[in-house]
Amino acid sequence: MTKLESFNNWRKKQSKGRGLLCHFYIADSKNQYYDKADYAYFNLAAKMRGWVVKGTPGHGIKSKRGKSSQMPCLNCFEVNKEFYKGIKSLRKNGNNKFEFGVIFNKRKLKDRFKVIDVSIERPARTPNPNQCHYFDNAYARYGVLKPFNYCDVVRIEIPKTMLNQSPIVALSHSLVLGILCKKNHKGKVSRLLTAKKMGRTKIFSLL
Repeated sequence: MTKLESFNNWRKKQSKGRGLLCHFYIADSKNQYYDKADYAYFNLAAKMRGWVVKGTPGHGIKSKRGKSSQMPCLNCFEVNKEFYKGIKSLRKNGNNKFEFGVIFNKRKLKDRFKVIDVSIERPARTPNPNQCHYFDNAYARYGVLKPFNYCDVVRIEIPKTMLNQSPIVALSHSLVLGILCKKNHKGKVSRLLTAKKMGRTKIFSLL
């Protein structure tokens, strides 16, 4: 069984009753869909048992007056058949951008946050800025998200904390079901997750 087949079988099994979401970390990100790999390294090296994420504003389409949503969100892809095709394309055509992916339990995220299945269908009326992150422009996705441009985008609203008004939250280890990484990182990732007492998190060296 190949690595891809093993991942696909795991995806099908884990998705039932849960749903899976993947957030990517890339080498040098100026794209609001992704975070820099530094954030993944921080999470892996931190002793805390869990995963810290941050939301960023400005996602989705613009309002009638040209304003964008200021709701901080974490961008994810639904881990389904289209996502599998994206991973397959990435492995076939080469990858010099994606360094890590973290796979979350969608159902459990819904227990704590507002989770939005983003639509690429233009709404009948242009929404207010506070709902612009509910929608995406299908054409704009093509170049920005390739090879995941056909995937279903899901946004998690990350509220600002009362302490310092920053959209940064710590997620329980139980929400982190899998890690996607490069082949030469797998051993180190495994050791770091074990040190964090997250050794049951599944690791796939597919990037």
